[in-house]
Amino acid sequence: MANRRLIVYPNTDLMIQAGAQRLVLTLLDLLAERLPDGKRRERVDVALSGGSAAKPLGLVLDDPLSASIDWTRVHFWFSDERFVPADSADRNAVAARRLLLDQLVAEGKLPESNIHEMPADVRSADDIAAATAAASGDDEEARAAADVANDALLDAAARSYESKLIRELGPEPVIDLMILGMGPDGHYASLFPASSGHHEVLVRNRLTVGVSHSPKMPPLRVSLTAPLIARSRHTWFFSAGAGKADSLAHVFAAPTDGDGLTGDPEYPSSFAGGVDEFVWFSTEETVVKL
Repeated sequence: MANRRLIVYPNTDLMIQAGAQRLVLTLLDLLAERLPDGKRRERVDVALSGGSAAKPLGLVLDDPLSASIDWTRVHFWFSDERFVPADSADRNAVAARRLLLDQLVAEGKLPESNIHEMPADVRSADDIAAATAAASGDDEEARAAADVANDALLDAAARSYESKLIRELGPEPVIDLMILGMGPDGHYASLFPASSGHHEVLVRNRLTVGVSHSPKMPPLRVSLTAPLIARSRHTWFFSAGAGKADSLAHVFAAPTDGDGLTGDPEYPSSFAGGVDEFVWFSTEETVVKL
C-alpha cells in the first residue's frame, strides 16, 4: 500500500484548480501506460464522488491538454450515490454529468455506456413520500415495515452495482483512480461514523452496501465498501474547510494499515488507502490541528 501524502494549498479555489490539472495529467499518464506484456492499456476506470470532490470536474475542459485524452477508453463509476430518483439534484451522477460528463457525451467524445451510474429509486414520488414518512414516524410497526422495505431496495441496488463491477472488471475489481471527499464528521463515500448507528465501514464480504437512515440527507444511499476503495491504484481525497479540521486530525491519528481493514469506526475516512498513490489535498485552515 502507498504511504499517505498530504498536500496543503492556501485556499479551496487553488486546491480545486490544481485537482483539475492533476486529473487531466493523471488520465493521460494512465492511458499511456504499457502493461507488462508491452500492450497499451485498454481502459482506465475512475470513481467519482460528490461535494467538493466533484468540483475539479468542472475545470477539466479548461485545460488544453484535455483535448488529448481518449475519453472512449475512460470509464466512470461512483464511490457512492443517494438512492433517489435518477433526475434528482441530490444524485452525485447528476452533478458529475452537469460538470463534465454530459458535455463529453454530447460532443461524441465519451460513450454513454462508459458512465456506470448506481441504481436510482424508481418508485413514484407519492410512494417515496409515504415510505419516508413511515420510516421516520411514531408508529413503531409502520416504521419497522418501512425499514424492511427500504433495506430490501437498497440491498438489491447494491447487489446490482456489485454485479456490474464484477462483470466489467472481474471478481476482484480494481479502480484506477478513486476521487473522494471527507465530511465534517469524518465520513467518506457513504460510510458514516459508528456513533450514528452505522457499521458499513466494517463490511468485508461485499463490494457495495446499502445505507439507510443516513445521518446526512437524503437518508437512503448505496456505497462502495472500504476494502474495495482501499485497493484502488490511486486514491485522492479533497478535504477543505475549517469545519473538517477536527475530523482530519483524528483520521490522521488513527491506526491504519491502508487496506481498508483497520481504522477508527468513529472516523471512517481513516480506513482509506491506495495501492500506488494515496494523497490528501487540503487547505491551511483544515490542517491546523494536525
